[in-house]
Amino acid sequence: MPDVRSVFMKNPLRHLLSIFIVVFCGVCGWWLAHDLGESLAKRPRSRPIAKVPTPPAESLPRPWRPVNRDEFKDSTTVGIFASSVPDEVILRFPTEESYDAFLFSLADGKIHLVDQLDRLRAVRLGYDAWTDLSNLLDGENIVAYDSLPADPTPSPAAVSQQAGLVGFGGALLPWLGVTEDNSRWGAGVKIAVLDTGIVANSALPGLRTSVEITPFPRDLNKTNGHGTAVASLIASNDPAAPGVAPAAELVSIRVGDESGKADSFALAAGILAAVDCGVQIVNISMGTTENNPLIEEAVAFAHEHNVLIVAASGNSEGADATYPAAYPSVISVGAVDASGEHLDFSNYGTYLSLTAPGYALDTVWPGNRYASISGTSASAPIVSGAIAATMSNGGGVTMSASKAAEIVMQYSNEAGIPGPDSEYGVGILDLGRVMSRAIPGIVDAAITHHRIVKSSDPASGDEIQVTVQNRGTAILVKTLVEMKTPFGTRKFNASMLAPGAIQTFSMPVRLGGLPKNSPILVSSTLTLGTPGQDITPRNNQRSETLYVR
Repeated sequence: MPDVRSVFMKNPLRHLLSIFIVVFCGVCGWWLAHDLGESLAKRPRSRPIAKVPTPPAESLPRPWRPVNRDEFKDSTTVGIFASSVPDEVILRFPTEESYDAFLFSLADGKIHLVDQLDRLRAVRLGYDAWTDLSNLLDGENIVAYDSLPADPTPSPAAVSQQAGLVGFGGALLPWLGVTEDNSRWGAGVKIAVLDTGIVANSALPGLRTSVEITPFPRDLNKTNGHGTAVASLIASNDPAAPGVAPAAELVSIRVGDESGKADSFALAAGILAAVDCGVQIVNISMGTTENNPLIEEAVAFAHEHNVLIVAASGNSEGADATYPAAYPSVISVGAVDASGEHLDFSNYGTYLSLTAPGYALDTVWPGNRYASISGTSASAPIVSGAIAATMSNGGGVTMSASKAAEIVMQYSNEAGIPGPDSEYGVGILDLGRVMSRAIPGIVDAAITHHRIVKSSDPASGDEIQVTVQNRGTAILVKTLVEMKTPFGTRKFNASMLAPGAIQTFSMPVRLGGLPKNSPILVSSTLTLGTPGQDITPRNNQRSETLYVR
């Protein structure tokens, strides 16, 4: 080692300059820290807020200290979110200024920065003592979000309560109207699956990229298979568990753990990762009933980058909105069984886009196994695959994902209350109609459903309705509909039905004297007036039992 004094003597001027620079920087650093501390202390405080939110129960220790002021100049709130990892918490800041200021405050090292999403001004933090985090956020307006996104698997009880359900098994493709070779469907389309991760399988040759927001277990065969099953409904080439668009490229983004749960940070990070991977479609078969601003901003980011998100509507058996499915830019998918009936566990609401198969579907599972799954988490990837198939001509992409989604919805089959409704959305996915939409002269008339319409005015009477739809590409002329009920028979004439159009006919009845839940058997038959053979004659007749409500 050279003698320090000798080195200094050889070039004393240069070393004196170095010492000056070090001292100058130290003084400047002290001055900046002192000035920043004074400026923070002088920032105006906002008015006291009316209520202090309770911290997320799963990850935030109690009690949360009272909050009555706001240190940031923007006078807005900081979001605090439950974490799926113990002793961690997620924060989201309203502005770049507040985000940068908070990152600066972490310099003391008492709170550990685990991860950060600069584009969303969000951080994942670890802590040893809750008081350290509490002190760091003392003086901030806080809004807490305590739910965790999870795979919306319906409970066995919810499934068993609905009698007469018909499963799909391995017959998904023919039920969707796919009668041709679909092996090249989806070519050129890249789809991200945000779930528990896709485990490589010979049935999934399209798996090219894997991103681990949440790490896989060491033994991949022990991975929660939900993500692999979801991916197989999109792009499996296994005849025993076929997918809709086998030629699509898959991007696995593991955001859920072995219990199927994620958190808002993981889901938001997964959406950003999907955009960065250059996908056109993101499938999310999980959600939360809590409107989450961190997830919402990630969804908006994807939309701004022309990435379409398809999400499960949820399986909580009610009208609860599930996010991200309920956001306006997202295609929200509900579930039906193989008889076309709405599944009771499938969430409904005005936000619903359409419905698709969601009961007892055969899928691929890790370890070269198969599994039968049910739920809207199965319905969403089927729609994702249908959109991918519509985008591609078998060799490359011919349209955007949003345009393809419009077409898929336009050619869905009418169901439920005439027109878009809260149980079926615009209708039930029919991929056969989508793929044959440009073939002229297809004749396909269908009776879609019957319903009882109770009148609020007893003097005006009630109605039994029958609805028909033209599901072909030829105009239907003079279609005769005959409806039989316990109250008599009525014939109707649909003089002209354009392709895709529906028409509803009503038979006046009086139900006032019947007890509630009285069964009424209704059957209808239609007869074509348009020349040609109906390609699906089985839906020219329909019988069902309606109940007085």
